[in-house]
Amino acid sequence: MADQGLSIFDSQTDAEDQTSTQQLRVATAPPQPAQQPVQQPPPQASAQPQQPAQAPAGPSAAEAAPPPPAAEAAPKPPQPVAAGAGDPAAAPEQPELPAFPVARRGGYDRRSVDIWVDDHLAQTSSVVESLRAEVSSLQERVTGLQRQLDENQHPTYAGLGGRAAEMLSLAEQQADEVMARATEQADSLRRMSEKDAARVRAEAAAETGDMRAAQLRDLDELVQRVQREAREQRTAAEVEARDLIASATRQADQQRLAAEQEANAVRTGAKREAEQVRAAADREVSEARRVLAVERERLSKEAHTTHSSAVDETRRLVEEAENRATAAEARARAAIDQANKNREDVAVEAERTVVRARTEADQILTAAQRQAENLVAQTNAELERQSAQARAELDHVQRRRDGIVAQLAQLRDIVSSFGGPDVPPPAGEQQAASRQ
Repeated sequence: MADQGLSIFDSQTDAEDQTSTQQLRVATAPPQPAQQPVQQPPPQASAQPQQPAQAPAGPSAAEAAPPPPAAEAAPKPPQPVAAGAGDPAAAPEQPELPAFPVARRGGYDRRSVDIWVDDHLAQTSSVVESLRAEVSSLQERVTGLQRQLDENQHPTYAGLGGRAAEMLSLAEQQADEVMARATEQADSLRRMSEKDAARVRAEAAAETGDMRAAQLRDLDELVQRVQREAREQRTAAEVEARDLIASATRQADQQRLAAEQEANAVRTGAKREAEQVRAAADREVSEARRVLAVERERLSKEAHTTHSSAVDETRRLVEEAENRATAAEARARAAIDQANKNREDVAVEAERTVVRARTEADQILTAAQRQAENLVAQTNAELERQSAQARAELDHVQRRRDGIVAQLAQLRDIVSSFGGPDVPPPAGEQQAASRQ
């Protein structure tokens, strides 16, 4: 009965060992030494009838520690590992860079690059975390198996102890292989992440340099264009101001000349009219004197005949002639006075016209100068606005460069957090940091 019990127990142990070995074989590719115990046929239980003879060799030990039931003595077989979790072939291949949309000046679109880097880092982090969790789970399983073997191992249970040691060895080999594969995969992922990070950082640095160079070129071209336009506008304003001043001067000279010509014409007309009036008065006085002389001669001839009447008539005629001469002289003086007054009025009007022409010329010249000053002020304001816009664009470029440098620093920190070597920042970041 004891032989049959031991044989039955051994058969159950062999079956459990076979099941454990088959489960281990499903988990990983079995090494060569592990195939020998699996290939032993189950009828070995009937081929061990001599073992009861050896059992009394240690009766005290066997009685002190009876064999536990098969369900408790045999260690729990490790669960099969999911295919692809520890398989090197399941490691993610190195992703290829997508075709980023090209932004202005031949650079990549910053938002697309940031999205791709964030997605790639998130995938890498998730893979690394899953590998770490898998390694931790495998370590816990190995620790549990070791603890179960330590608890179930008994000095008197030699047959089961060998198989348990073999199972433990297989489990340790499997755990070592899984850990090695997980470590290799983690190292591969870390190297790929470092390469991707270095490549992305290099591309970002190159793109930053290209963008900065392009924007500096654009800024230089903008400054040169603004300066050239400012010079052209200043030259045009100066030419326009000179033209306005010259036009105002010509207009003032023309108005002054026209006023002087008009004054001269009025003065000449007044003088001619005065001379005509004076000549008419002189002719009238001469005519009156001639008539008086004729009358005197006639009266003198008739004096001897009618002395008294002649004297009265002569006196009357003389008085009449004198009155006519006085009236003619008065009219001549009045005409001369009127001519002088007209000449003075014409001179005053001509002077007023000249003053008015000068005032209008000065006003036109002042307006032209004010317009030229306004044009120069508008040109300077436009130059100042364009300079401020250029400075704002330069500040925007500086802020973008600082943002890219900060993103590269964050990417470098993320890569460093994976356990990789510290990657020195590129020369552009060092120079930017030194300038800051």
